[in-house]
Amino acid sequence: MISLRSGASISATVLLHVILAFLFMLGLMEHTITPPEAPPVLVELMQSQPTPKTIEQPVAKPIPVPPRPQPVAAPAPTPQPQPSPSKVSTPTEVAQATPVAPVSAPTAPTPPAPTRVEAPPAPAPPSPAPVVTAPSKTDVSIPASYSASNQKPIYPNMSKRLGEQGTVVLRVLVKADGSAGEVEVKSSSNYPRLDQAAIDAVKTWRFNPAKIDGKATDEWYQVPIPFKLQSSSN
Repeated sequence: MISLRSGASISATVLLHVILAFLFMLGLMEHTITPPEAPPVLVELMQSQPTPKTIEQPVAKPIPVPPRPQPVAAPAPTPQPQPSPSKVSTPTEVAQATPVAPVSAPTAPTPPAPTRVEAPPAPAPPSPAPVVTAPSKTDVSIPASYSASNQKPIYPNMSKRLGEQGTVVLRVLVKADGSAGEVEVKSSSNYPRLDQAAIDAVKTWRFNPAKIDGKATDEWYQVPIPFKLQSSSN
């Protein structure tokens, strides 16, 4: 019996303490003063003015907000051309208007193409000059048959007695017909009789005339004529 009573008293005591604590807390909540909300402080940036600092106001006595400064007036916009009075576009029409394509700069005129000047035709190469061949020529000669038939110079008797001897070189103009024309002494033997004897003999001689391209022509020719005495032993 004693244990049941002591347990009940303990429970009652605990419940009483809980109720008192609840009431105490409820009373504190009712007496709590909710501070009024401070009005928001507007802070604006002014041109060439320092940013105003936020002043903490006491909760019980807020400071009134100073009057808002007037903003600096912006420059007036450039007036835009007004639409014609016959039709005023609504904001919707203006938004839906087709944008005007930019006007391109005028294109510079294309210069005319230069006229192509045809080069004159190259002159034809000159025809090759004809090849001039040297004319074929044969000199004067005395063939063996003429040499055997031609008269030998006569040794003058006076020259033999006097012991005159030597060689005469004659210059003969051989004509186209092979005969001897003019006869000159080119180199004398130093004895006139011997020179004249040689001239007289050569004037009767026959020659093969010179020829140019097969045609006979006059030409000078040299003829040596020796005069030599024979020894007495022969």
